[in-house]
Amino acid sequence: MSKNQHFNAIKIENMTNLGAGSAHLPDGRVVFVKGGVTGDLLDVRIIKETVGYSVAMIENIIEPSAFRAVNTCPSYLRCGGCVFRHIDYELEKRVKEEHVKSCFKKYAGVDITPEPVKTFRADRYRNNVRFPLGKDKDGKIIAGFFSESSHRIVKVEKCLAQKECFDHVVVSALEIFNSLSMTVYDEISGKGYLRYLCLRCNRENDVSVCVVVNSDSVSVKLSAAAERISQIEGVCGVYANFNARKTNVIFGEKTVKLYEKKPLVETICGKKFNISPRSFFQVNTETAEMLYNKAAEFLNVKEGGVFVDLYCGTGTIGICTASNGSSLYGCDIIPEAIENAKQNARENGIDSFRYDCADASGGIKACIKEFGRIDSLIVDPPRKGLSPETVRAVIESGIDRFVYISCNPDTLARDAAGFINAGYSADRAALYDLFPRTSHVETVVLMTKK
Repeated sequence: MSKNQHFNAIKIENMTNLGAGSAHLPDGRVVFVKGGVTGDLLDVRIIKETVGYSVAMIENIIEPSAFRAVNTCPSYLRCGGCVFRHIDYELEKRVKEEHVKSCFKKYAGVDITPEPVKTFRADRYRNNVRFPLGKDKDGKIIAGFFSESSHRIVKVEKCLAQKECFDHVVVSALEIFNSLSMTVYDEISGKGYLRYLCLRCNRENDVSVCVVVNSDSVSVKLSAAAERISQIEGVCGVYANFNARKTNVIFGEKTVKLYEKKPLVETICGKKFNISPRSFFQVNTETAEMLYNKAAEFLNVKEGGVFVDLYCGTGTIGICTASNGSSLYGCDIIPEAIENAKQNARENGIDSFRYDCADASGGIKACIKEFGRIDSLIVDPPRKGLSPETVRAVIESGIDRFVYISCNPDTLARDAAGFINAGYSADRAALYDLFPRTSHVETVVLMTKK
């Protein structure tokens, strides 16, 4: 094949988890077509060649697939967030299910049949957004998301994935920043003050605002901006996070409170949780509640046992799934999250608990030293999955059954292979779409020692 070569009447056979259609060219070579949908008949043009496959773009849709949907987002294709807004949501769920099954077959060598994908709603679900800040051609401060495979900001003030209560807060905050002629961080020079505008909310539409700045102090202008932001309808608190490093990481280590009418509190599974700006809390509250109930069903925690919550964040999973009388242990590497978890355990009536600011492998050892054993275990790591040290620590703990929750099927299946080789089996799995219209899906797997 050669770049810019045209092919007519190509039938899209399947879709990838990244939202591209897959097909075969006349010579049998695999081609991935951006924007293609299973069932489309297309004229395409090759835009990239690799050793094993081609990449093409659509030149003309001869016959649209029955699964093709009308996109309703003005930023789709420019923003790097959603990849499935051009297809019917039922097909999206099937694509995600097949991707999880494929990963387990590829990395762990096992066939799994997960429960079908479930979600609460496909739009307006995100309770946590982090907008990089930049400037438009007229020098005005804008918020948005990075374009695919770049750090070019696409202006997005009303994202269809985020909760509606964020819309007016974003617009008002930008007006305040612009009225104060504040500067914006430049990645190349390392200069400029504002980096990110981060918002969180609860189901009562209380909004927490955190401004990430390229500094180690609060400027006079930020102080003035924070006071005005605190007066925006629905805002319950304003915070500053300091990140003066030249890095792609959003948050720095230190966060300070500028204004707080009340802390951000969310109720899930009948439990109340305090949420700080940096601590982990699932972005889709309603669907997370369904997921936690499934995790509790898989574990079937017995009263009076020792329950371990690795990567605990604000303590939600452990507090929601531990039984009455359990001793609860959790660990996380973010100090604010650990303080939230301790407060949440106390306020939800957990009598016996310990939370450490520690990595997961060290947490397992600390728990065994404190309580003598582990009866129930949940791991919910970030996208990179478990470290080899953590996999070994789980195996060496002697735990008979545990639940692995993951937002990345590739690293989940890779880690599952290590557990399977050590004598565990992936007995049950369920899928929850906490990130509809994106490439991500959350998987809950019960691992049981044979």
